[in-house]
Amino acid sequence: MSAAILVLALLLCVAVSAVLVRVARLPLPLTQIALGAAISVPSFGLHVDLEPKLFLLLFIPPLLFADGWRTPKREFFRLRERILGLALGLVLFTVVAVGYLLHWLIPSLPLAASFALAAVLSPTDAVAVRALAGRSGIPKQLMYVLEGEAMMNDASGLTTFKFAIAAATTGAFSLSDASLAFVFVAAGGLGVGALLGWALGVFQKWLSGWTEVEAQGSIAMILLLPFAAYLAAEEIGVSGILAAVAAGMALNLKSAAMDPGAQARIASTHIWSMIEYVLNGVIFVLLGLQLPDIIGKALDEAWKSAGLLGAGRLLGYALVIVAALIVVRLVWVWLLLHVTRFYASWRGDATRPMPRSRLLWATAFAGVRGAITLAGVLSVPFALESGVAFPERNLMIFLATTVIMMSLLAAAVGLPLLLRGMAVDEDPETEEEKIARLRACEAAIAAVAEAAKRAQRRDRDADEISPVADAAGRLIDNYELRIKGLREEQNTVQSVAQRSAAETELRLIGIGAERDEIMRMHREDDINDTVMNALLYEIDMRESALHIRAGGHGGSH
Repeated sequence: MSAAILVLALLLCVAVSAVLVRVARLPLPLTQIALGAAISVPSFGLHVDLEPKLFLLLFIPPLLFADGWRTPKREFFRLRERILGLALGLVLFTVVAVGYLLHWLIPSLPLAASFALAAVLSPTDAVAVRALAGRSGIPKQLMYVLEGEAMMNDASGLTTFKFAIAAATTGAFSLSDASLAFVFVAAGGLGVGALLGWALGVFQKWLSGWTEVEAQGSIAMILLLPFAAYLAAEEIGVSGILAAVAAGMALNLKSAAMDPGAQARIASTHIWSMIEYVLNGVIFVLLGLQLPDIIGKALDEAWKSAGLLGAGRLLGYALVIVAALIVVRLVWVWLLLHVTRFYASWRGDATRPMPRSRLLWATAFAGVRGAITLAGVLSVPFALESGVAFPERNLMIFLATTVIMMSLLAAAVGLPLLLRGMAVDEDPETEEEKIARLRACEAAIAAVAEAAKRAQRRDRDADEISPVADAAGRLIDNYELRIKGLREEQNTVQSVAQRSAAETELRLIGIGAERDEIMRMHREDDINDTVMNALLYEIDMRESALHIRAGGHGGSH
């Protein structure tokens, strides 16, 4: 019963946060963390002992799978140098630089434990970044890099963390063995995930050719895939996190070659959107639930032992670590951009510009830490192999949790300020979308005209005009009107985005009027429930498509 109450309480907090975020004007992650902290006070009696392995299994695979499935593959491969440079190079740079800083700052923390803490602080949370950027938004190319980094550095950070913990507990470490193990874990995870994702894509294609499967059944198989990939990879000793990411990317690539049907696409889009929203919300609420137990108790103990100086020293450690993480990230990004620009110039591409300094700082502040860091640090063992207590375990958990909160606050304040008023380059996806719409309309005209000709040949002996030919004429006129509107946009001084936003706003006004009229007719018994629900479903689908289109131009993954 207590588990059921906990689940319902978490879901209630996620639902309430959607209302509070409009009132409090705080970023959604901070609102959810505050709610979690509020319901964890002693009078409510709601406390959760977070089990790291269970947490990683339930929350991380579906979220990373969704990221891998949704991430544009062309941009991912085009930006692979920067993504891998951040996901691998920055993680190792952070482990070494911040690890030595921690050991110097806190001499009681052994070097191996310092490296472990630095490693668990290296994974970033792109979901939190997107929410914290606010209305100012993040340029799409930067968001693609941040999302790709977050997908990959979870695995590299946790793998490095495991090696450091092993070195701390056993006192033995081999760089060559660790390097080989890292390659095996990463490649094995990618291989397992890609194989399972490809296999499910092949199975769905075969199944669709053999019999018509309900959309819900197909989606249920996809929902199970990230857990299957994660568990299979972990069972053979490779990265389950990378397996979940690779499964999503492989299934996306395989599914692009087949048509699952409109119902399956619509249902999967809405279901995954809801799953991501709920899981991300629960993660931040759970983080808030941990705050009083971790941060509150640590500060209380420090206050009792050394007074204000002790509590201030702990907070000072956290501030220094957050500042170090931002500076290390800034330095690495600056170096990475110069190296990739030099490499591009060496290959003959001398057109790659250097980003503005504000964008560099925004990238540095975008290194927000999240759920992976919390789950990782809570898995630090209580004792070494010799039976001695793990040195400064409670301090490591306090510092990691405090750094998560401080990085969220730094990004919540810094990102909107850095991105506000920044001139964003023209989004190439806008032009791509317009060209795709034009070609889709032209293809539709050709297909409808061909169908009308076939119908006319069948009915050439009839005296009247074929109903198919009449309908085809009206449809072709409609498509030609759309083509005319799309081509006129090329000759206007207004940007495509401005015209699209104005048209979307007017369409939404019209759709709202349609819905109000349908509801009025139902209230007056002019139509029954069946007719009303059918019409509202059609209206809702059109409105949903408009919101998705508007969101796609907002620059926000």
